[in-house]
Amino acid sequence: MDKLGALDAGFLYNESDRSPQHVASLQIMELPAGVEAKPFVDGLKRFLLQRIHLVPYLTNKLQMVPFALDHPVWIRDAEFSIDNHVYTDTVSAPGGRRQLEEKVAELHSQVMDRSKPLWEIYVLTGLEGGRIAYYNRVHHACMDGMAGQAATQLLMDTTPSPVNEPMVPDGFFTGHNQLSLGAMFASSFENFVKFQIKQPLAWMTNLETAARLLQRTLDPHKGLGAVLQPAPKTPFNRAVQAKRSYATGEIDLAEIKALGKNKEGENNGATINDLFLAVCSGGLRRYLACRGDLPKRSLIAGCPVSLRRPGDTDMDNKVTMMQVTLATDEADPAKRLTRIAQSAQTAKGFVADLAEGYDPDVSYPGMPGLMTRGAQILERSGLLDVAEIPFNVVVSNVPGPKKTLYSNGAKMLTHFPVSIPAHTMGVNITVQSYAGVLYFSVTACARALPNPSALIDDMLTAFAELQAQLGSKLPVMVHESLGKTARKAPEIGTETVRAA
Repeated sequence: MDKLGALDAGFLYNESDRSPQHVASLQIMELPAGVEAKPFVDGLKRFLLQRIHLVPYLTNKLQMVPFALDHPVWIRDAEFSIDNHVYTDTVSAPGGRRQLEEKVAELHSQVMDRSKPLWEIYVLTGLEGGRIAYYNRVHHACMDGMAGQAATQLLMDTTPSPVNEPMVPDGFFTGHNQLSLGAMFASSFENFVKFQIKQPLAWMTNLETAARLLQRTLDPHKGLGAVLQPAPKTPFNRAVQAKRSYATGEIDLAEIKALGKNKEGENNGATINDLFLAVCSGGLRRYLACRGDLPKRSLIAGCPVSLRRPGDTDMDNKVTMMQVTLATDEADPAKRLTRIAQSAQTAKGFVADLAEGYDPDVSYPGMPGLMTRGAQILERSGLLDVAEIPFNVVVSNVPGPKKTLYSNGAKMLTHFPVSIPAHTMGVNITVQSYAGVLYFSVTACARALPNPSALIDDMLTAFAELQAQLGSKLPVMVHESLGKTARKAPEIGTETVRAA
């Protein structure tokens, strides 16, 4: 029996038709020479079936505990069929970048079917140049970003010729099947008892955590950073609707690394994550200012932070959130970067002080039902449009594969993330690296951000501003269509700041 932890299950409890809780990726693929889409998809199904046992979420489905007494468990789907998970769809003509993004936004708006394993691959055809794309989605209850990258590498190869993996074990689909009512009740009671036994130690850990936080609060060189800074309201910060919007961009990894070095080529202390946050900050500042919606106070970013130890590739969620100021109240790009880097450094220390108290196995009788019902009531109440918010936008950075990957012989050309806009945080910006390029995307509630391509353009402009001010002469590289082309950043206009 494989019980979901509280963090994993939380993505199930908070899900609704307006707020689907799956994550995805978008890969543009170059088919092997002479292979058409239909035979390729047939071969892809066979290819995946050979590796189906390597990634647990591919064959595990949910079994809910009666009366919502405890978190659900994963059981093997004895009726598994690959045809329930691999589909084809067609991108509208002319099959360019914009049409692909619109198709992804449409698919990403749809809630997943919980009666089967929570993953799907849509093979998208009709693209320019005869290429295809994968829209590959998995429910967030199955994994976090780091686990997703591990799964990607297990399901792909580093050469065009597929590697022969060990065969699926005999009896694989007959193990871990439906549990009896008695077994479910016994497991729920056992989980509750185990959680209670841990509580004395947890109290000691919490006291130690409180002491560290008090010391941090009193230390003028540490502090709590953006945790105590109120996040101003923007058009992004209200309840989300079902319709999604989506746009993509990319920056060469070498270009952004160059911004982290001084004129002598030495590291100036800014990390890749700091620099990408500065790109997001500049883009958001420009986007909101051009519409008269830029608050006087700085926007705050919520940045997921992995709690995994080195080598941990378990398929679950081990992540928390840190709050970083985006310094959108600062006009100077270099000064914004400095403030962001300082805030991120403080936030990392704060999260490290809290990490020891992290417990993914919180278990109380009836907790799932209460959380689900509470989320439903809150969504319908209207309070989400006026509630105070801890941060304005989610910005996530996930390290991805360094080598070029292949799927059933097809070459993976891009690796764009597709993430979750949530209630009160209707815009999510996620970046993941792949083969020397940073692929980033804006996934949003369409009401909060009807034209995400405009924000992508503003982020590229912010990148150009950083390059100009920090002395980098490298060109801005983006994929304007399905092929790699250079694009000049938009002209920089005048910004207007309104009161918060």
